[in-house]
Amino acid sequence: MFSQILVPVDGSDDGWVALAQAVALAREENSVIQGLYVGDVRLIEAPYWVAPADMAASVVDAATMDTAVKLSQQIAAEGQAALNQLTETCEEAGVTCQTHYAEGVVSQVILEYARQSDLVVMGRQGRSVPWIGPLLGSTFEAVVRHSPVPVLACQSEIRPMQRILVAYDGSERAKQALAVAAHLVQERADRSLVLLVVADDNRHEWETIHRQGERQLQQAGVPAKVVFYLGQAAQEILRVAREEACDLIVMGAYGHGRILEWVLGSTVEEVMRGATCPVLICHKKNSAQ
Repeated sequence: MFSQILVPVDGSDDGWVALAQAVALAREENSVIQGLYVGDVRLIEAPYWVAPADMAASVVDAATMDTAVKLSQQIAAEGQAALNQLTETCEEAGVTCQTHYAEGVVSQVILEYARQSDLVVMGRQGRSVPWIGPLLGSTFEAVVRHSPVPVLACQSEIRPMQRILVAYDGSERAKQALAVAAHLVQERADRSLVLLVVADDNRHEWETIHRQGERQLQQAGVPAKVVFYLGQAAQEILRVAREEACDLIVMGAYGHGRILEWVLGSTVEEVMRGATCPVLICHKKNSAQ
């Protein structure tokens, strides 16, 4: 299912945790790790932004160009060092990898490489550029919004992914999430699955959705503990994940009218921010694999 796993690294602690999580998954899936380091064009172009307004154009051009070249070289060196470390980690684990260095807007470059991948694995918190300002949003959230493939959001520690919680709401993305979770359970005999349906209003409608999820699992031949609760979706997902000691939460990128390309759906956002385990957010690609 995940033959090509994209792992963007930036030297942050969460990035290395994501790599370790990806390597563990790649070993069981026989996947190729695609390691990516993106030289942030905003950093490289920063000298042009901060040049004094009254400085002569010729002086600005020469000075800023020299600074920009040095910054580009420094970032490229840091990127190569990170990719070398990624390669070493993969080789020690017996996992095949390929590495890529590119310059550009980080989220946009990641999304370009994601189109050739089956899964993106990355940490929620990367190296930040605080002076850029909050309006540009985080790289992680931009990738989650627009990724054409599932995104595995990792926390600050590696998890074994032995007990998997699927948040199911009957949407197409939720069905894809359940298919992915069923596949992961089928890969290892020591894994177990919890299927959660949370109803917030029409109980009859949600009971129908509940039965749909059960049927999908039965067709896949995957046993699961199926639970149904009334309440607020994100709160119930996080509560059940804690009480069931789950190592992974799997959910659709959006459901029931929440369009992630416009705004990060409140349920998805709350779960990602509140979860203490990795969260796998499923998109269209891989749904039928």
